[in-house]
Amino acid sequence: MSIIDILAGMRLKLWRQTHEHTLAEMAGILAIENARTYQRYEDGENRADAPLVERILAATEGAVSLDDLHQQRLDWLRANKPEAFNTGAPADTPLMMEAACR
Repeated sequence: MSIIDILAGMRLKLWRQTHEHTLAEMAGILAIENARTYQRYEDGENRADAPLVERILAATEGAVSLDDLHQQRLDWLRANKPEAFNTGAPADTPLMMEAACR
């Protein structure tokens, strides 16, 4: 992670590492069934629903923001499902948003 990433916002993984929590501890704090599932949220592979986002915001006291979670998800999608960004539709249309969620 570059200094620009750190200054732009704190990712969930960086927050966890800074606070010296394990994956399993974070899963417990956030009421997620196991460490691997938590890691998928941390990496952006899984998209957090509204109740989980609220728990993350509370647990990190706002240090990890909704924008940080969204950017992590976009980064994962660009790296793993780039076809989601090649629909020809503007990025903010429902079609584009639906494609990114698949």
